Amino acid sequence: MPLPAALLAKLNKRGIVTGKQKPTEHVSKKQDFKGFSICPNKSNIYHECNVWCETHWKGVSTPDPKYYKNMQKLLSKYPLPMNWTEVFDKGIGRYYYWNMENDLVSWLPPKHPKSLKCQSAAKLRENRLKMKEREGRLEKEKEVDRTKERERDRDRDRSSDDEERPYRSKHSDRRDRERDRGRERDKERDDRRKRREERYKKRKDEIDPMDPAAYSDVPQGGWSEGLETNKGRADNTASGVLYQQRPYPAPGEVLAANKEKSKKDK
Repeated sequence: MPLPAALLAKLNKRGIVTGKQKPTEHVSKKQDFKGFSICPNKSNIYHECNVWCETHWKGVSTPDPKYYKNMQKLLSKYPLPMNWTEVFDKGIGRYYYWNMENDLVSWLPPKHPKSLKCQSAAKLRENRLKMKEREGRLEKEKEVDRTKERERDRDRDRSSDDEERPYRSKHSDRRDRERDRGRERDKERDDRRKRREERYKKRKDEIDPMDPAAYSDVPQGGWSEGLETNKGRADNTASGVLYQQRPYPAPGEVLAANKEKSKKDK
């Protein structure tokens, strides 16, 4: 355990304690949001000064004489109120105006009609970084809550699995058998449908193109279907190559045969 700083300094002064032990002082360094005075980018609230800014930028020690003369003319026309003062920015070599009471700043005198009074870039940068840190903390807390919720769900599922394991071990075999039988039935039904489609396609290919069954749902028949009587006037058994060689009955013969049949029926 380290000695207190005051006691260690007294003992070291008396020579009782050598300089091996150093007082441990916890000094909390406050974060500076203003940036380096010589940095021209410190007016950007998204810029954070670092070592490169300190070593690279030289800054402007005195303002430009022409600019200073114009500024004096502007102040003579729009004098500063009691609570405002002018501050020289070494980063860009220009003056800005600062309200010492409410900490507002402006690039033009506050009485100028185009003067825009707002918070300083350091204050806006501080608010932005604090908001970013707050969002980071909230996101970490949400992630911790989500992790805890997942762990609780995992424990709950594990406990439910332990409770349902005896029931599953008893009935799992029966469910597997029923599932397999259902798959076999579906496969047989698909096979039957495929075979039926193949037979229908094959039958369609074998039908006579002149047969109405080739282009409609009527039952398949011969070429002489539709005649009222045939009685050997034409060969209705011809098929294949003979189909092209069969004798066709004349239209008059068909009409005469139909007329003769109607007379006999009377």
